[in-house]
Amino acid sequence: MTNAKALLNRRHVVAGLGLSLAPFGRSAFAQGSSEIPIGMVLPFSGATGPYGPDMKKAAELVVKIVNDAGGILGGRKLRLYVEDSESNPTAGLTGARKLLDVNKVELVGGFWGSPIALAAKPIILAANKVQMVSASANGITDGDTKGLVYRFQAKSTQWGPAGARILNSLKLKKVALLAQQNPFVISMIEPFKAEMAKLGGVVTETVLYNPDQASYRSEVEKAFGSEPDGVFCLSLLTDFVAITKEVYRGGFKSKILGLGTGADADGAYLRSVPPEVAEGIHHVQPAPPLESAAYKKFVKLMGAPEGTAFLFAGNTHDQVCVTALAMEHAKSQEGAAWAKSIREVCNPPGEEVDDIVKALEMVRAGKKINFVGAGASVDFDERGDQLNRSFLHQVIEKGKNRIIEVVT
Repeated sequence: MTNAKALLNRRHVVAGLGLSLAPFGRSAFAQGSSEIPIGMVLPFSGATGPYGPDMKKAAELVVKIVNDAGGILGGRKLRLYVEDSESNPTAGLTGARKLLDVNKVELVGGFWGSPIALAAKPIILAANKVQMVSASANGITDGDTKGLVYRFQAKSTQWGPAGARILNSLKLKKVALLAQQNPFVISMIEPFKAEMAKLGGVVTETVLYNPDQASYRSEVEKAFGSEPDGVFCLSLLTDFVAITKEVYRGGFKSKILGLGTGADADGAYLRSVPPEVAEGIHHVQPAPPLESAAYKKFVKLMGAPEGTAFLFAGNTHDQVCVTALAMEHAKSQEGAAWAKSIREVCNPPGEEVDDIVKALEMVRAGKKINFVGAGASVDFDERGDQLNRSFLHQVIEKGKNRIIEVVT
C-alpha cells in the first residue's frame, strides 16, 4: 500500500456529459469498405448510468484521433456505434445483438456490469467477434472463449483481498459480509475470507440478498446486529443507498467498507443520501494509475482538471486503442486474426508507448511495442484477464471523497 495524498490532493467528480448515442440506421460495411464498424454497450440509465457518458466520450475521442491521423489498414476509418445497456442484462443483450446483426461490428466492447457482459458473451462468440469488457466476474473469461474475450478491469477475485487489506489497515478484525447475489459479487466472497484469515481477522456473518428488494431491514439487522468491528457491503448503487439509510436509522455503529460501485458511482451516491448517512463510509474500487504519464495525458484529453479521477472511462479509451493497434498488427479486421495480436502489441517485451498515433506508426514500421493504457498497463494473461491492476481506497468526509491510499 502507498499513501495516495501525494498522488492526488482532491478528487474531482466529473459530471456525465449526456452525449447522444451514435447512429445505427445504416448497415455495416464489407471488408473492402472505407469504414470499420466497432460497437460498445454502455450504461446511460439505471443503477450504473452515471458511468456511461464519460466512457462513451473517451471512446469517441480515440476514434477521432485515429481517424484524423489517417485511420488504420491503409486509410480505413473506425466507426463507433453505441447502445444503452440500461444497467440491465436483457437490454444489454438486445443492444449487443443489434450491434452484431444490424451494424455488423467487429468489436463489441464497453460492458460495465458483469451480468450484462455474461448475457452477451455467447452471441458474440457465436459471431466470432471480439468482446472487451469493463466488468469483473470471473465467469467472463472462463470456458472456451476462442481467445476472443478480453477484460479491461480487475477480476472479482482480486477485489476481495483488496477489501480485506483495507479492513486490516483500519484495524477492523471482526467483520461481517453483506452481499448482493450477482456473479460480480459472489466471486469476491471466498478470496475475501481467505485473505481476512491470513491477516488474522474473523468473518462473523455472511448475509446474502437479492437486488431490487423493497426493504433490506432484516438483512441489515442480521449483518450489523452482532456489532462487528466492520461490515463489508458488496452492493451496487441503488441497494447501497437503501442499505446505508437503514443502517443510519437503526443506529448501528460498525464501520462500513463498500464497493465504489455503490458508495461512489461518480458522485451519484453522495447525491442520493443526506451527508450524515454517508459520513465515514470507506469504499474501494479498481483505479487507473493516477500518477502515470499515460493517465495524466488522458485527463487532459478529456478536458478535465488535473487530478480528476476517472475510474472507468480510461477502460473504453484503452479498448479502442488496443483494437486499432491489434487490427493494424494483424493487417486484418477479422476477430479471429486480430485478437491474436492483442498481447503482441500490449505485453512486454517491446518499447513502451502511450500515444496511439505513435504506436500505430511503430506497428506499421514493424517495431515491437508495449502499449501502455490510460486505465491500466493493458498487459494480459493467456485467458484475456488484465494484469497489474490497483485499487483506490477512499473515505467520505463532509460530503466529499478523500483518498486514503492505493492498494496494489
